Amino acid sequence: MTPVTQNDIFTYIYKIQLNFDNSYQTSSANERTLLIASWYEILCDYPKEICDKAVTNALRKAKFAPRIGDIVEEIEKLLNADKKSDEQLWAELMDVCPKVYDISRYLHYEQYFNNATKKLNEIYDGLSDDLKLFVVNLSTLIEISELTPDNLVYERARFFRQMPILRKHDSDAQSAKAFLAAVEKPKKIAAKSSKKDDKK
Repeated sequence: MTPVTQNDIFTYIYKIQLNFDNSYQTSSANERTLLIASWYEILCDYPKEICDKAVTNALRKAKFAPRIGDIVEEIEKLLNADKKSDEQLWAELMDVCPKVYDISRYLHYEQYFNNATKKLNEIYDGLSDDLKLFVVNLSTLIEISELTPDNLVYERARFFRQMPILRKHDSDAQSAKAFLAAVEKPKKIAAKSSKKDDKK
C-alpha cells in the first residue's frame, strides 16, 4: 500500500473546502503549511488508499466540514471492518463453552490430564485475538464454561461493558508500540552509522 503524502493531505483539505464554504480558511502560507503538517502528522501512518476512502466516507455523511478526528474515525472503521463484532465474539465464546466444560471434566483424572490439557489449549489458541482480551487465559475460559445460566446473564453484561474498553486499550497499546518503534528506528540507524564512522 502507498503511504499518504502531504500532497494527499492538501487534496483532502481542498475537497472539504469545495464542499463546505469557509472551511479551513488560512490567512497565510505559514498557516496553510501548519494545517497540512498537522494533518500529515496524524495520518502519515495510514495507507493512502484507506485515507482516500475515509475522506470520501466522511464527506458523504457530513453535515458540517469534517475534522481530522472524523477522518481518523472513518479510517478506524475501515481498518476494523473484518474484525468480529462484540455480538459475534460472545457467540464464539458460547459456542466453545460446552466443549470446554466437557473436556475440563477429564482434568480430574491423572490418566486423561495431559490429553485434556492439550485439547483445551488448542481450543483457547483458536479463539479470536479480540476475544482473548476478555478471556485472558485457559483458566478463565474454564471458569466461564462452568457458570450457571443465571451467572452467565451477569457475565454477558460484563462482557459487553468491558469489550469496548479492552479494544480501545489494546489499540492504544499497539499505537504506542508502533510510535516507539518509529522513534527508535532512526536512533538505531544513527548508532550504526556512528559505529561505522568510529571504525574508520
